[in-house]
Amino acid sequence: MENMLTVTDVSRRLGLSTRMLRYYEEQGLIESGRLEGYAYRVYDEEAVRRLRQVIVLRRLRIPLREVKLILDDPGAQWAIYVFRQKLSELDREMEDIGALRDIIGELLESLKGRYWLPAGDVLLDEDICSVLPALANSYELEKERARKMENLTKAEENMQLKDVRIVHIPAAAVASARYFGPDPENHAGRMIADFTRENKLWEKVPDLRMFGFNSPNPPPESGEYGYEFWVTIPEDMEVPAPLLKKRLTGGTYAAHAIKMGDFHEWQWLFKWAYESQEYEIAGSGTPEDMYGCLEEHLNFYEHIQETTEGEPVITQLDLLIPVRKKG
Repeated sequence: MENMLTVTDVSRRLGLSTRMLRYYEEQGLIESGRLEGYAYRVYDEEAVRRLRQVIVLRRLRIPLREVKLILDDPGAQWAIYVFRQKLSELDREMEDIGALRDIIGELLESLKGRYWLPAGDVLLDEDICSVLPALANSYELEKERARKMENLTKAEENMQLKDVRIVHIPAAAVASARYFGPDPENHAGRMIADFTRENKLWEKVPDLRMFGFNSPNPPPESGEYGYEFWVTIPEDMEVPAPLLKKRLTGGTYAAHAIKMGDFHEWQWLFKWAYESQEYEIAGSGTPEDMYGCLEEHLNFYEHIQETTEGEPVITQLDLLIPVRKKG
């Protein structure tokens, strides 16, 4: 594998999670390959170089859609256009900040020269009031920014409330694949995908479903962790090692759908659960199984049939927190 890097190598070198690498690949920002006799994805130096470019552009506050346009453009037209727009935006911000600094400086000098008077009286002085026209534009711009931030906050709050569903998951027999170490999702995911295809589970389980969870959660100080996948199987089916046959107990869950990569929305769902007037969290109480929470990879029934090798590309998941009615 000369000059080729594994997912774990790239993750460690660039400080990106393996999930984010997969998300960038699903969005068409990078491509991985496979080597003969090697089961997992690998990246060449060109893919790593492009990833570095993605990281730089994102840190420059360039939206992901525009990042792709810049990197896919055979010329520099898109980059020139986006950078010009961003410079204009930054210039306006700098002008506003400069104007505010000058005004605050004038106010400070006026107050220092009449420190024995109440600040409210000094701020009504005609000399002070003369700065109001210069302040008006900055004030309006600041109001607009505040309005946008308020709308964004409301949108996030509404999303937490409107998107949460209460669902019942029935009990089922499952085949379990678990891996602890670097890139655990990739290792365990390939094991469960190979098992599903070899047994054509979609023919035996019409409502085929796949769930996953950290096993255990990553430690607070960062480090290696595990991940476990469960795929539903017939009750009488035997499971070969290293997979295990287990039991999904099922129950009631608070569910919230996300796009692959948006795992920060776990905190939104937990916030909803903590603040719910009707439900309370009924988890396991231990990080060894992610407190009983699950990540269901939606439409696995179709995705696994469309993928002849390796893991299927999953674009949408349900985040699931076990809950029960209060009282």
